Amino acid sequence: MVVLSVLKLLGIVLNTALLALPFVVAGMINGRWAHRVARAWVRINLLVSGVRIRGEREVALDPNAIFVFMANHQSHFDVLAVIAALPEFQLRWVAKKELTTVPIFGWALRHSDHIIIDRSDHAQAMATLRAAVEKMRSGLCVIIFPEGTRGPGDGTLLPFKKGGFVLAMESGVPIVPVAVRGSRNVLGRHGWQIHGGEIDVLVGAPMPVAGLERDELTRQVRERLEAMGPGASAARPVQVRLAEVR
Repeated sequence: MVVLSVLKLLGIVLNTALLALPFVVAGMINGRWAHRVARAWVRINLLVSGVRIRGEREVALDPNAIFVFMANHQSHFDVLAVIAALPEFQLRWVAKKELTTVPIFGWALRHSDHIIIDRSDHAQAMATLRAAVEKMRSGLCVIIFPEGTRGPGDGTLLPFKKGGFVLAMESGVPIVPVAVRGSRNVLGRHGWQIHGGEIDVLVGAPMPVAGLERDELTRQVRERLEAMGPGASAARPVQVRLAEVR
């Protein structure tokens, strides 16, 4: 088991190293091309890890619409799971600055058009989020982990950061809650061994932001994610066939 986990980690590192440069070069030409490279990176990492993503949706989503996706966070594999479950959307991450220090991955992240937030500088963070509104107007969707870091993985959500809600309210874009289930069984918060298996991603119905105060919107999204989280079931989900990813 240990040897297999080491081989999986080496495969992920190699895949990241090989695709980092193409990702950055593609991003310099067109951010949408870079996202295609990122999707290839996700597929290869999932294949190497022996992980399958099962995506379900409470309602069908318009692939041409703009959304702010908000997901719970319990494992590094949440990033792969969410990208795999939302193949038709051009996604840009709201990521904390600390991630840019990760070898290879951080270098690629710094040179992409993702939204990097310096949480130690409130004014700069808010300015960055407001600049992100312009990105969204060009047809890009934003994805964020409102907890800001990985939670315990038992269904309990950490306190939410306000940045993503500010972004949604200033842009007037609906928030779509995304519940990731089972990722901690693949790679725990404090572990390093990767276990093959399945991760379920339940994509909820869009939640309008107009007319709501930030605290009320935060409460509603939190309650929705708690209801969709581990151990919960959604009504009449729409099955998503990931084989149809474009």
